[in-house]
Amino acid sequence: MKRVFLFFSFSLFLIFLAHGHEFWLQPNTFFAEPGQLVPVEVLVGEHFQGERSEGKKNRIIQYVHWFGNTKEDIAPQLTEGHYGSVPVKLSTPGTHLIALANTNKYLEMRADSFLLYLKEDGLDPVIQWRKQHNQTRKRSREFYRRCVKTLIQVGPLTTNDQTYSRNTGMPLEIIPAQNPYRLKPGGSLQLTVLFQNKPLAGALVRYWNRPSSQQSAPSDFTEQQQQSDKNGQVRFAIKAGNNMVSLVQMVPYADTKQADWQSYWGSLTFGCR
Repeated sequence: MKRVFLFFSFSLFLIFLAHGHEFWLQPNTFFAEPGQLVPVEVLVGEHFQGERSEGKKNRIIQYVHWFGNTKEDIAPQLTEGHYGSVPVKLSTPGTHLIALANTNKYLEMRADSFLLYLKEDGLDPVIQWRKQHNQTRKRSREFYRRCVKTLIQVGPLTTNDQTYSRNTGMPLEIIPAQNPYRLKPGGSLQLTVLFQNKPLAGALVRYWNRPSSQQSAPSDFTEQQQQSDKNGQVRFAIKAGNNMVSLVQMVPYADTKQADWQSYWGSLTFGCR
């Protein structure tokens, strides 16, 4: 009986982790020199420490490199069947933006696992809806997709460079009000969350920080949480090292024969020193 209980608990834990992972773009440096080739990986993990995602290349909707008004499609550089590592040449001084969006993927979860996931990501409206419609014990049926970005500073900051604030057209966008690379540790960074191009109020937004050292331990991270205000805005005091802002948005899925929910996972990564 004890062995069965342990197996049940471990299975529940694995199901929750499979969907509770953060997902982000990780360049091998956030500070590059003009002309430098910077590999960028797609990582998945817990507590802003991850391993390479095995997502399929054919599920990419867009994988683009922006600088100013110049847009480069970098998806063709993926030579393998999965996301792999993309070497991006950063020729011009300034702040560069890389964005990745993928297609939907389907997932079912047991009701108890789904509730854990909803609580973890502050998706209280979904919890309340399920209670009101007597679906608390119903197995979840969900499509989910990712909308992730990273900012890399190349050489010195340049004037009139608004690349950091570009709306890339993904369903879920995290847009800084000012260039994070103009801030020192302790500086206040305001960000706006957009969902379907409109400010998203009441979303649970996380700010993560890790030391820049590749040797950092799993426990070497900090996390802060805020709810976005009526204008979809949050504000965090940023720290030196690797930084990530992330959130999840979930809405009813239009075709209830296929799924009940559609979720969007967004993140923005950048450095600070």
